[in-house]
Amino acid sequence: MEQVRISRLHFFMLIGMYLLGGTIALGTGVGAGKDVWLAILLGLVPGLLLYAIYAKLYFLYPDKPLTSYLPLVLGNPIGKTVAFLYSVHFIYQATRNIRGCGNLLVISVYDQTPLFAMLTLMALALIYLLYYGIETISRSCTIFLSGIVGLGFMASIFLLASGVVDMNRLLPVMENGWKPVLSSVPSTFFLPFEEMIVITMLFPYVAPKGRKSVLTGMWTMVTTGFVLAYTMALNVAVLGSDLFMRSVFPLLSTTSQINIGDFIQKVDAIAISTLMLSYFFKGVIYAYIAAMAIADLWQVQIKQLALPVGFIVLFSCMMLAGSYSENYVEGFLLNPYVIFPFDCIIPAIVLAVALIRRRLAGASSA
Repeated sequence: MEQVRISRLHFFMLIGMYLLGGTIALGTGVGAGKDVWLAILLGLVPGLLLYAIYAKLYFLYPDKPLTSYLPLVLGNPIGKTVAFLYSVHFIYQATRNIRGCGNLLVISVYDQTPLFAMLTLMALALIYLLYYGIETISRSCTIFLSGIVGLGFMASIFLLASGVVDMNRLLPVMENGWKPVLSSVPSTFFLPFEEMIVITMLFPYVAPKGRKSVLTGMWTMVTTGFVLAYTMALNVAVLGSDLFMRSVFPLLSTTSQINIGDFIQKVDAIAISTLMLSYFFKGVIYAYIAAMAIADLWQVQIKQLALPVGFIVLFSCMMLAGSYSENYVEGFLLNPYVIFPFDCIIPAIVLAVALIRRRLAGASSA
């Protein structure tokens, strides 16, 4: 690990940016239609239960990231093998998000620019951030997320002033009963709350350690959940549930409706900036914890891995999918099955084994 510490404020902003990444761009729980906001809030509940597992692991091993204590809990051969699989998983998720950011820019703005050129520029920025470490990444997230909040507030005012927000589009609540809402909860749990596994790698960096750090992570999840619920409800209030469900980038479609006196319009840059930054930094955070895992396994410095990890992500982006549609389908149909074992099953097993080991050790010492 780097010998650095990040404040709870920077930690809050870092995780907030991570949770917004991808989710605010593509939307989540769209199957619930006009009740998508309710599905998001319900998806937060299992997310907090999963977070409790991560928090308990942190209290057991407060100075070590997940990949460092896996060999201690599962034994050296199995633990190091699982840690290696986590490093591959993190790189895969970094690749998915950087590719998603490239797709967004090419589809929405730079339609004449080769995808590889866009991804190369992002890979260079990724390498720079990895080299300068978690403090630089967290401070960058703090600056850019503050800007995103300001842009979001401005966009909300512009939409209200444009007269395109119709709250009646959100009514009646649960028109079709609980079934559509409950069937959408797994997707709102998967994106983004299930992906909080990164917290197990970042907890040791946060100062001060202990209960306050855990509460900061929890309040970040709750705050982000309400922000996402508000954003998706606003999308529905502007677009209507049918157009919201069919839209590729709902937030971009929503901001395109801004028109104040034929003077303030075409402010798509607000949505594009929000989507690009959140997508990109989510990929950066995944790439950083992948570098952490590899550095821990091979006993090298994270800085030494900035260049190779950046190039691996770049070329993996090009091999990930042949088109945007293929990437989109893979993300929503295959990715949940890839994520679930790493984010839910393995941490639960590790916690159970760690608690059993501690109880047996306590019994033998007594």
